[in-house]
Amino acid sequence: MDWRVLVKFFARGAILDVGCGDAEYIWGGTPPPNVLCVDIDIYKHTHVRLDANMLPFRDNSFDTVLLMEILEHVDDVERVLTEALRVARELVIISYPFEDKELFKRNNSSRWVKDFIEDEVKHGLIETVNDEKLLEKTHTHWKDADTILKDIEKIRKHCDIEYKLDYGLYPGWGFLCYKTTRSSKSQT
Repeated sequence: MDWRVLVKFFARGAILDVGCGDAEYIWGGTPPPNVLCVDIDIYKHTHVRLDANMLPFRDNSFDTVLLMEILEHVDDVERVLTEALRVARELVIISYPFEDKELFKRNNSSRWVKDFIEDEVKHGLIETVNDEKLLEKTHTHWKDADTILKDIEKIRKHCDIEYKLDYGLYPGWGFLCYKTTRSSKSQT
C-alpha cells in the first residue's frame, strides 16, 4: 500500500499535519482549508512553526492528526505520539519508512539531496550548501535498523491497525491509532 492511501481513506474533519514539510506528497503543495500545517521549518503554507514534542493545542482539538514520515526523525517516538493522541479527537495516522541512514545513502542520496536543495532554496530556507552538509543539517536523526524496529514496537503499543507500506526502494509501516481504543490498550 502507498502511504498516501492512509490519508486519502482515513483522514477526515479538522486535520493537523505535523511535520508537513513542503506538503507536496500529500497535498500537492496546497493543503485544503481543513488542514493545519505545522513543521519545525517554515514553508509557504506552514501555519505554525513548532516542535512535535510539545504541541501548543488543547486536548481533542483536531479530528485527525497526521504523523507522516516524521517519527523516524525524532528522538522520543512515544512522546511525539502521545502528544498527537492528546490533540486528536478521533485518529492519529502514522507512516514510518524502514530506511536507515546507510540504505538512504546507497539508494538515492544524490538525487534526493539535489531535489531537497532546490526545494530549500525555493522556500528561502538555505542559499546553497554542499551535499554532505545538507544531509547532516536536514537529517540529523537518521536511525539504524535496530532503533527503527524498537520505534515500531513502541508505536504498536498505542495503535490499533497496522499496514505494510511500499516506498518503492524499501518497505515501511502505516498505523491507525484510534483515540477511543487508546485507553483500553494502555490498560493491557
